[in-house]
Amino acid sequence: MPTHKGTQTLKTSRLILRKAVLADAQPMYGNWASDPEVTRFLTWPAHDSVETTRRILESWIEGYAKDNYYQWMIVLKELGQPVGSISGMDPDDGLSSIEVGYCIGRTWWHQGIMSEALGAVLQYLSETCDFHRITARHDTNNPRSGAVMQKCGMMYEGTLRQSARNNQGICDMAHYAFLNSGGHKPGHFMDGFSFSDDTELVQEIYRRSDEDSRLRRSRAARVEFLTNVRYIERYLTPGSKILDIGAGAGEYSLYFSRRGYAVSALELADRNLEAFRRKLTPGDTVDLAQGNALDLSRYENDSFDIVLVLGPLYHLHRQEDKLRCIAEAKRVCKPSGKLFFAFIANDMVILTMFQEYPDYFLTGDYNKETFRCDDFPFVFHTVDACRDLLKKGGVTILHEVASDGVSELMHDRINAMDDASYSQYLRYHAYICEKPEHLGASNHLLFVGKK
Repeated sequence: MPTHKGTQTLKTSRLILRKAVLADAQPMYGNWASDPEVTRFLTWPAHDSVETTRRILESWIEGYAKDNYYQWMIVLKELGQPVGSISGMDPDDGLSSIEVGYCIGRTWWHQGIMSEALGAVLQYLSETCDFHRITARHDTNNPRSGAVMQKCGMMYEGTLRQSARNNQGICDMAHYAFLNSGGHKPGHFMDGFSFSDDTELVQEIYRRSDEDSRLRRSRAARVEFLTNVRYIERYLTPGSKILDIGAGAGEYSLYFSRRGYAVSALELADRNLEAFRRKLTPGDTVDLAQGNALDLSRYENDSFDIVLVLGPLYHLHRQEDKLRCIAEAKRVCKPSGKLFFAFIANDMVILTMFQEYPDYFLTGDYNKETFRCDDFPFVFHTVDACRDLLKKGGVTILHEVASDGVSELMHDRINAMDDASYSQYLRYHAYICEKPEHLGASNHLLFVGKK
């Protein structure tokens, strides 16, 4: 049972979260409420006048008379005026639960402000008001909102398809929740988890994150998939057999299977398998199995023309396990076949994390002298480390590819492109993605090789 305390003033290093007042009408209207880009994925339309904003503020101020009403203005201390709002909605005393929602002006996107505000509200609602379950949700076409939830320690619980309506129409909604376990302060989405081996870690990662929509949730996210597909298609011939090791939720397997290729798929994580199976139709012929990239004994030697290893090396910590993964992939690949290995690039990750966390260079999870990222929950490789690993594994490298390049860093601008601009951007990306001077400037790397 929650202990309702209402909308109390909360303070963080950069912010004051306080009750709204009528004097907030002009800054609220100008800073975020009148901007259709801010309200794009929300349920209320952009305000058409300051008077509309004033009427909303009047309703909020009236609500403050109730002790179960939670509505804050997000005030940036250095500016002295509100730049967004955050609220706790539909409190349920029986379940001791509440849903949070938020928005912030475009000028203050990608500065960690929303994460700072949400973290403070989660802490207040869980520790001061004793809510047991705090939920949030977002349109799957707005993954940045989910990134804020994950950063603050909220766990992904699933996506309900075509379950809500917003300013874009009927949409799929990704759902997250934070459970109060006795004063735990929200933090990294993997906080509180320890693992004994990589298999256990993989299962937990995909219980907490949404792999199903990762490669299709936006135009920027799609660049990695489209680039990898383009390289795979270079080596496909009629009748090619493909093995997709670490198939995730089936994005590559289903793409190639539905184009007539014989595809076998192996995936370790239970949640990814569930998502994959939901997509299968009676006409699909994918041979789907649960298993580990370190043991491909179910497949015969020299049996596949194309072997995809587009996920396992994100999760293997020990050098001997990485080499075993490579050896198994080589074993099942035909002598004339091609091998595709994906890596998460160490150096670019630091910049993309800085985009989300303004203090990342001082507080980030990397060695401040060597700039080597901590291998948790994912494993990171420099370009040279990728080359060295594959060389030790006996792979002859044919292509080194910056598979998504700067797409994650330029996420919002790419997503705002029209069709013609996006098409030309993909052509530009294809032009530079193998250039040595651009290779390290990518969050994901693709290495194509042969035995």
